Amino acid sequence: MLNNEISQALQDIHTLPQSLKTQLDREQESLTGLAKRLWAQQEAEKARLSRELHDGVGQLLTNLTRRLHDLSEGDSTHSEQHELYELHAIAKMALADVRQLSRLMSPTLLDDLGLKPALNWLCRSVLGHENIHYTCSIDAPEGLSKHVGVLLFRIAQEALTNSVKHAGASAVQLSVLYHHNIVRMQIHDDGCGFAKQQIEPGIGLSSIEDRAKAFNASLQIDTAPGQGTHIIITVPI
Repeated sequence: MLNNEISQALQDIHTLPQSLKTQLDREQESLTGLAKRLWAQQEAEKARLSRELHDGVGQLLTNLTRRLHDLSEGDSTHSEQHELYELHAIAKMALADVRQLSRLMSPTLLDDLGLKPALNWLCRSVLGHENIHYTCSIDAPEGLSKHVGVLLFRIAQEALTNSVKHAGASAVQLSVLYHHNIVRMQIHDDGCGFAKQQIEPGIGLSSIEDRAKAFNASLQIDTAPGQGTHIIITVPI
């Protein structure tokens, strides 16, 4: 009897690690699924806000711009015409900013034309008006799933914005390569770099790291003060 109990206890001890591993795998799978659903909800909310911004504020600014243009062409004094021209120019800039923000919040190009046109547009939009030399080389397969496309787009958006706002970069390179069912995106800038411990949890690059993990992608960030920043994301598809 005692021998049987000892034997059963030893067997339970032997199987315990595998049982714990199975339980941890199930919990990890559940957390990954939850993370994916949260990201999907965020993108859906951004798309809704983008539509409201375009259809609401965008339409109001469009009407305002047209009205100011008509008034500036009408009968008025020279000083009044000059002021109307200036107000028309300001309204046009505000309209352009709203449209840009709407596209960045929900990149319809990604759905309509795919990853390559969307990333090319992103580079032009973020870097085109800056004193930055940039290259954008995209080799992505057709029919890339939406969640992979959004993942790559959001990481590129965060990295390029950091290059402009924080790094003071003068050159940026973005490339996407596809080989053996692996998509790899690299973004390199020659900016000031940063210490990795400065990354704040839950925002910016830290948030992107969490997002990459949720989609079984690996994200590598190589940087140091004065050394620029090199970001590599590898996504199995």
